[in-house]
Amino acid sequence: MDNNLHELVFVLDHNADIKDRYDDAEKGLKALMASQKNIGISTAVTLNVFGSEYLTVFDNTPIEKVKFSKELFPLSGVCPLIDSAEKAIFDVGERLNRTYEGCRPSKVIVTFVTFGRDNASKKHTYGELAEIIKRQSEVYKWSFFLLTDFSINMEKMNIPEDNTIIIKKNEPDCFIKAYAELDKKISALRKKTYEENSRG
Repeated sequence: MDNNLHELVFVLDHNADIKDRYDDAEKGLKALMASQKNIGISTAVTLNVFGSEYLTVFDNTPIEKVKFSKELFPLSGVCPLIDSAEKAIFDVGERLNRTYEGCRPSKVIVTFVTFGRDNASKKHTYGELAEIIKRQSEVYKWSFFLLTDFSINMEKMNIPEDNTIIIKKNEPDCFIKAYAELDKKISALRKKTYEENSRG
């Protein structure tokens, strides 16, 4: 493992993050990325958007090269949250399995952003996803975060309450505030991981 490399994985519900709130969501994500650039640890970013389709916008991309634009998010429609979450975890895991061990990130942090309505998943259930998240957390030490306006999903997805951030969608700048809170939590986790691995 490369102790000076972490990977941030985002799985974004198009309907939550983009529809009618793109500017707010973009500002929040940009601020988070700017903060993570300055943390002093190399960062790769994988970003997937899901709606009526599943789109990988960035795949293991150095954070310095991550740029946002509305054209990157052409999706709309239903919310296959469970299937999209499973696919993102599987794709990253398969890529890391093919990667030389010394080049793998020492920490993978996955964040799901959704309004909590899964109305289109066909392949997997919440129970199956919870088991996948549990395995990745316990065996590979991945960390998972959830941004949602429905707190019940954290239990269904096996995500700790402390790692769940509620999007208060009726408040101004709701995504900016949610991403700012996420940034603080991720920064603290990354610094702690780096220090622990350095001592070990």
